[in-house]
Amino acid sequence: MRLSTLFTAAALIALGTTTNAQTSPMTEIADGVYHYFSMGYSSMVVIGENGTLVTDPSFTPRAEELKSEIAKITDKPVTHIALSHEHFDHIGGTEVFEGAEIIMQENGLDILKLSPMMPMPTVTTSFDDIHTVDLGGHTVELHHLAVADGVATTVARVTESNVVFSVDMYMPQELSPHEFKEDTNFVGSGIVLNTLVDWDPVYAVNGHSNGNSVEALKENAEFLNELQAKVEARFQEAFASGNPSAPVELLFTIPDEIEMPEYSDWKNYDTAFPGYVRRMALSVFHGG
Repeated sequence: MRLSTLFTAAALIALGTTTNAQTSPMTEIADGVYHYFSMGYSSMVVIGENGTLVTDPSFTPRAEELKSEIAKITDKPVTHIALSHEHFDHIGGTEVFEGAEIIMQENGLDILKLSPMMPMPTVTTSFDDIHTVDLGGHTVELHHLAVADGVATTVARVTESNVVFSVDMYMPQELSPHEFKEDTNFVGSGIVLNTLVDWDPVYAVNGHSNGNSVEALKENAEFLNELQAKVEARFQEAFASGNPSAPVELLFTIPDEIEMPEYSDWKNYDTAFPGYVRRMALSVFHGG
């Protein structure tokens, strides 16, 4: 069994059954804009007059299914693949779409060199802050707003329909197992989610849910805002104490000091919330 297949199975087990069943993996949410959800992962599909853009094929079997599903709704070839970040369970399968332009934020290029055992895409276009793809009738903006989940964090926005796409930023009323968030910068995640909210989208597709609720986006932005405020307040107290060791010592104790009971009904709150506190503390104090 290929290593990529083994990882895919492990990832799906770890993610669990966090979504509701749906009858078709491809749902049109705006004119020419589709939400494809399969095998626990989401992609956005945008069909223009000149070609088709997809996000995050994820891995080869899923990419093959995605290609088949696209063929049912259009004869336009996949001309662009936009990768949300460098984590390889999202960037596999690009070889299925032969000849497509593969786009990644430039921070991810060096990361790809660090995983020689894993199948990596051949990125043909990289960008810094923003990259625009004109598909003819549909324009897709790719934005790097901050380092968040991964260093090449990219969100997509279809300008005509104001549909946004993000990955590994949030789940509807659910905290991800903290093991999956250990390299996430929560300050950056807050910047990303607050910016998406400011764009006032019609739909908000996220990377591991078949839902595309804007309300879920807003709830998670508010959660991170409140968590950051609580963590920053504790660090301000530590710095004001006059004890030069207090801020560092707080990194070890703060997960047990902060609670947000208003979110206690979110899935995994009891097991994952202390890890979220720790990650926010490290993001605030240590920059990562």
